[in-house]
Amino acid sequence: MALKNRVQTALLTDVGRVRKNNEDSVGELEDLGLLILADGMGGYNAGEIASGIAVSTIQEVFKREWPKLKHGTINRDTGNSVEAELIRTAIEEAHEAIHNVSQTQPQCQGMGTTVVVCVLHEDQLSIGYVGDSRLYRFRDGQLEQITRDHSLLEELIARGHYTREEANQMVRKNIVTRALGVEEAVKVDLIEDPLELGDVVLMCSDGLSDLVDDATITDKLNKFADNLPRAAKVLVEEANQQGGKDNISVVLARLDSSLVAGRPWYERLLEWF
Repeated sequence: MALKNRVQTALLTDVGRVRKNNEDSVGELEDLGLLILADGMGGYNAGEIASGIAVSTIQEVFKREWPKLKHGTINRDTGNSVEAELIRTAIEEAHEAIHNVSQTQPQCQGMGTTVVVCVLHEDQLSIGYVGDSRLYRFRDGQLEQITRDHSLLEELIARGHYTREEANQMVRKNIVTRALGVEEAVKVDLIEDPLELGDVVLMCSDGLSDLVDDATITDKLNKFADNLPRAAKVLVEEANQQGGKDNISVVLARLDSSLVAGRPWYERLLEWF
């Protein structure tokens, strides 16, 4: 189904006020409802290379495999949509590509990247991610974080070692526990989330989420959700006003018209059970 005039998007990335180069990368395939954000890490320009490989590889996998999918069906082995499983495949191929470059090119040794990927389809949001780049949903004036960071801070909270308030004071936020390209294998987390008309999806690197709190993000989206390019610009400007200590990337998408071609996806899911 063509997504033109059904989903509006805006993508913006900025070097910030401290870094000399931008290691974030963003991308989309508008006709497929695919959005990608990656935050690279590594010496020299290796982080930039890693995030760039992630975005380009994921796009190429989707171009190759999308026409083969039986859209609107469920993978019987996992219970996920076939679109979500394609996200997993694409992220795993990106991981392998980055790891291979890291192992064969000395200047890229140790490089890696976070990634968050989503596909809007059939009034559903399929999400895959690795690391601490986030995806939020803005609905009816309320912001909700959908992903959970793969970070030391979140791991310590989950294990009961600290409350969130304690961890925010005692643990560095930007120590990730998963990234593409670093280890031989990577675990991709998948999430399926229903979409409603008017929902805004926000994907961002930690250059935004570390410096701009949820209340401020909510305020900006309440003011500018009807103008996504403006909203993206305002969010980046706010992070820079708070110091811009890291690269800042924002990807926004708004569902303006139903993507359902036939029965809703959840009805087909119930039939599978």
